[in-house]
Formats: sequence, C-alpha cells, structure tokens
Amino acid sequence: MKLTAEIFWQQYTDSGKKHLFITGWRGKGKTTLFNKLIKFICSEDTTLPGLTSVYIPKEGVMLVDNTTKAEAAVGVYCPEKAEIGKNMIPYADGFYAVGIPALDAVLESDSEWFSMDEIGFLESREKQFQQALLAAMESRKLIAVVRETEKGAVPFMDKILSRDDAFVIDLDEFDNADYWE
Repeated sequence: MKLTAEIFWQQYTDSGKKHLFITGWRGKGKTTLFNKLIKFICSEDTTLPGLTSVYIPKEGVMLVDNTTKAEAAVGVYCPEKAEIGKNMIPYADGFYAVGIPALDAVLESDSEWFSMDEIGFLESREKQFQQALLAAMESRKLIAVVRETEKGAVPFMDKILSRDDAFVIDLDEFDNADYWE
C-alpha cells in the first residue's frame, strides 16, 4: 500500500493528538510531506505563523519568520570547530533577533496552528528559544519537521517528540518506495 499525505493526516486526526511532528534522516522526504500536510491546515494563499530554517551549503543556516520574512543566521558552517558529526556551530544571536520574536508573535496571531521547518540540534542550547517554543505549543497546534538524531543526543528534541500530545510520523520506519504516489 502506498502511503500518502491523506493517510498520514487521517492517522493524525484519529489520534486526537495536538501537535504533528515529521521526523527522519536527511533525504527521507520530511519537508515534502510537511508541505503536503500544510494543505490540510490552511489554503495555499495562507501562511502559517512560525519559522523556516534555510540551509545554505558551506555557509550556514538562516532562520526565517514565516510572517514577516525577517531572517537571521542561527548556524555557521565551520567543520573544523563543529561537534563531531555536525558541521554547524549554533549562532545564538539569530534566535534572539528572529526566532523568539516569531514565536512570541504566534501567541498574538489568530491562527490555530503554527509551523516550523525544521527543529534540529542548533536549537538545543538556546533555552529562551526553547521556552518560547514550548509556550507557543501550549497555546497553539504545531506542525513541524524535526531533524532525526540519535536518541538522547539532543534532549530538547527528545522532550518534544515524547510529549503526550505529540503525533510523530517517523519516515525512517518506511522505505521511500512505501510512500508518495
């Protein structure tokens, strides 16, 4: 049976959970599924409040406010100084300049949902950003891509994925041939 966004959406709605997370390793189709699932939440001409991470090869990661389009660097490419297995060094200023204000704006929005594409290890050291994200999750529903890591490697990601109100689609559980028609 081919899995589709419709099947995943139905599983989410049947679960009664509040938040919808898509996780998996690089190249599994997380953002593709995310974009398909967004269509069940809002029309194509509607932008959900929240954040989008933009990876710029050999430069870094930018965080973009979905509503205002403000952007700031949150990760800097630096393979010789980065943690083992990662080639980005977190850059805290971007979380304060764009990330936290965007999440605070979620609380002021009329939207039932907000989105994040993606949450990864860069957020793991930014406690104020984490608090802003958790506050937004208490107030609104979240659809998010969460970058897969080894269990226990990023405690904050493990924390949000293991919440009682979280429905997690782990694309690593499926062969790529199992989904997308």
